[in-house]
Amino acid sequence: MKRSRQRIEVNLPELDAVLERALQSPLSDPDYQKLKTALHALADLVKPERTTEKTDSVLAEAGVAPSSEEKREDKKPARKPGHGRNGADAFPGAERKPVRHARLASGDICPECEKGKVYTQKEPKALVRVIGQAPLTATVYELERLRCNGCGQVFTAEEPKASGRRSTTRPRQR
Repeated sequence: MKRSRQRIEVNLPELDAVLERALQSPLSDPDYQKLKTALHALADLVKPERTTEKTDSVLAEAGVAPSSEEKREDKKPARKPGHGRNGADAFPGAERKPVRHARLASGDICPECEKGKVYTQKEPKALVRVIGQAPLTATVYELERLRCNGCGQVFTAEEPKASGRRSTTRPRQR
């Protein structure tokens, strides 16, 4: 939508004469108005045109209400939080097996800083293993987590071999 601007005729020789007279004496009211009008016309030409109009505001100015289809296209569907994985709570019928830390117990000296003591965390680290048999079964291994009160280091129990997860530190095959 273009701006509506009134058309102004600018006579350059006349404006030059006004400026010459301004050197000799103060401007008269008609000369002042001519210069002011010319300057405003130039400023309007230099000013960039706004391109941030929204469809709703343009239609409202025109007296047209946007249809419900147009409104639906503007809004994106709300996405659920997370990244598509199910947590351990999504498997209420799963067998739960607590796994204790192999080397540490609550109250032991921290092996990292050797100053603080480690204490059991409220929530264990959940490791869900689903076995693909009919019907599906799942096992949740609750790996004990111990945190040092001195350095804040968290120690998690190792996954049992029965969990079926491959070790991440296996040697390279050549």
